[in-house]
Amino acid sequence: QRLINTHSHSDHIGGNAALQATFGCSIAIPSGIERMVAEWDTDALLLDAAKQRGDRFAHDAVIEPDSEFEMGGLTWRAHSAPGHDMEALIYHCAEKRILISGDALWQEGFGIIFGELMGRKDALPATRRTLELIAGLGVDVVIPGHGAPFDDVEAALGRAFQRLASFEA
Repeated sequence: QRLINTHSHSDHIGGNAALQATFGCSIAIPSGIERMVAEWDTDALLLDAAKQRGDRFAHDAVIEPDSEFEMGGLTWRAHSAPGHDMEALIYHCAEKRILISGDALWQEGFGIIFGELMGRKDALPATRRTLELIAGLGVDVVIPGHGAPFDDVEAALGRAFQRLASFEA
């Protein structure tokens, strides 16, 4: 019925049009990518730079940072999670202590920090703030954008902070 995106990279939105055409689902996107999607700005969506494609789709809703929404009978709070993607959101269910982390946290680290590769001086500090946010949320299970869900959250954060520190150095 509804597809909810964490950020705009092709491996996360590239199938939106096909899913929408096949299932007639609505699509919610982070508010920070609304202009990019509405104008289908393939440069801003990093499709051009990555030499990837994604078919244009229509979104039905935007999710603002710090807003709440219902999904699967649970209440989720959206949090701004810049770093891998400067407009990314993560979704936290405080009641069940579950985090949908997109590419902000994986079991073995996190996604490429595209802003840093593109010369943005704020990308590494933003990644650190996002990891610190996650560390303070109270999470028992992470559903990442890549890989299986995991429950060794503290160890995963330790690996992510270590990886980030090497980039900062």
